[in-house]
Amino acid sequence: MIEIVARDRAGAYSEAVDIALPAAKQVSDRWRLLSNLRDNVERLLYRLGPQLRQAAQQVNVSKVTLGRQGILSRNSQRSWERLGDQRRATRMALYKQVMALRAQGGSMKGIGRELSIDQRTVRRFVTGGGLFPERAHKARGPTPLDPYRDYIEERFVQGRRFPELIWQELKQRGYLGSRGSVQNCVTRLLFPLGKTTLVLEPVQTMPIPSAGRVFGWFLGRRNLAIEEPRSADHERFVQALCKIEPVVGEVRSLAREFLGLMHRRSVRHFDRWLKRLSCCDAVEMRRFAQNLCADLPAVRAAFKLQRSNGQTEGHVNRLKLLKRQMHGCANIELLRLRVLKPN
Repeated sequence: MIEIVARDRAGAYSEAVDIALPAAKQVSDRWRLLSNLRDNVERLLYRLGPQLRQAAQQVNVSKVTLGRQGILSRNSQRSWERLGDQRRATRMALYKQVMALRAQGGSMKGIGRELSIDQRTVRRFVTGGGLFPERAHKARGPTPLDPYRDYIEERFVQGRRFPELIWQELKQRGYLGSRGSVQNCVTRLLFPLGKTTLVLEPVQTMPIPSAGRVFGWFLGRRNLAIEEPRSADHERFVQALCKIEPVVGEVRSLAREFLGLMHRRSVRHFDRWLKRLSCCDAVEMRRFAQNLCADLPAVRAAFKLQRSNGQTEGHVNRLKLLKRQMHGCANIELLRLRVLKPN
């Protein structure tokens, strides 16, 4: 007779076991418990988006980190100019080849065939009077940014040099265009054509991290999903965030303590931790506490027993792989044979 059932944390699994094996002891999956903790902490961090931005702006990183703050580097700013120069150089080389072949007596049609170019291009080069025909700039029509150019120049003179921040200001004034248009406008103000003496020192602040990264920094070790070791900059960010929003410090302490309890399998300390979690100021943590209390016997069994749902999850993943390999190409009988007789 089945006495212990290791299961996932979904309520449907609990109800199914209660109906089929009412006397069996249920054990909640430990990995799912950690995953549920992470989900609730990330929901809190998503809600604290402005605080994350404020904390990131207070951290001076050890090296220049180009991120969402939109800091421009000289290489990225002049890329559109370099592309135009490369195209002009290629066209100039082609022009010299055409004129050299023409000087040797070649016909326009023959030159076009030899260089694999259109005969009309050859005629344009030859009839240019010995001058390289520069391409005319296309006439630019009105754009959504035109009414705001004076404001951008005014803010530029005042020292506002970051496209991301200017774009945010323009949106508050009714601008509906893209961020790229604002960046191009600021780029031309920073690096006018023919003037390369202007040097802009970028502000070395941290880009706004994702909620998943911040959760990994909370634990003080490698993230569960992102392989990135924590650095001193990360710790300064966490300290700044805790100072801005004190509830974050409480949530961080609860998360670190829960991870330690899970490793030590301490049921007595878990009960005290659950009481603290139920009184946390963050609504996400109180909901997590309610979720744990609703499945408390199985959660407590996860601390007491060595049983795990890991082997079951492995078989489920293998079954999903086989099913997806045969999607739309076989019936249930073939799937059954591949599961029971993999060789």
